[in-house]
Amino acid sequence: CTACPSNAVSAEGSTGLSSCVCPEGFSGDEGDEESCVACEAGTFKSFEGPGACLSCPGDGVSAEEGRSCACGTGHFFEDNVPRLSCIASYYTSSCTSCTPSVGMSEGAINLISENLFAGSYQSCSWIISGPEPRLTITYLHLDGAGSSASQLQVAECSNAAECGSGYFSGSGVIGVYDPSREASPGQQHQSSTGHLLVQLYSRGFRSSMNATWSTSSKAPVCSPCKANTYKDTTNAACTACPSNAVSAEGSTSLSA
Repeated sequence: CTACPSNAVSAEGSTGLSSCVCPEGFSGDEGDEESCVACEAGTFKSFEGPGACLSCPGDGVSAEEGRSCACGTGHFFEDNVPRLSCIASYYTSSCTSCTPSVGMSEGAINLISENLFAGSYQSCSWIISGPEPRLTITYLHLDGAGSSASQLQVAECSNAAECGSGYFSGSGVIGVYDPSREASPGQQHQSSTGHLLVQLYSRGFRSSMNATWSTSSKAPVCSPCKANTYKDTTNAACTACPSNAVSAEGSTSLSA
């Protein structure tokens, strides 16, 4: 087996150089597996595959080696971070609406799967993260029959890592659709866990989906720590000053 180019990764059992993609925290162009470059300070990329690093919202700083954003010293997130992200797709060059939308509280997913040869399949998955994430299916058409039927599944995940695995079963599944049971216009699914996984399989046929997503949170903002508190790291809450001590708004250390 041949190693992927520098900074690129691939799944177990990969059969070609095109299976090597840029991981989270690295940007690169589709079809150029040797161009994976680490995200610069103040930017991030939270999904595997081709794509650019995005600027952190507000006063956010890069965290987790460019895979996410955090508030810098002296600031804190007022809200959880709503976003749409995408899991790597199979047998297809791209999945529509896979660009992460950090800082947005709503958006759309639109996909038409076509030109698949017999026996092949396409799998596109999206993760909606944030307070009370909701999916509204406005249109869904699935082709096929029996074991070759296309399918849409919606599931709750307890955390982003579980969603990112692309697998779900049991009580986590809250919606399953195939050609015998397609969603009616306006069909909604909402998660109480903060993470909603949407996965569309198209198996050798043409399928399409239009949907909107939303969370209950406004865009995240890094706000200064209140007076008489401070924060000296990128991943922590603001801490109260010792008894009888005071500090200015936005203080970044105990000495302030």
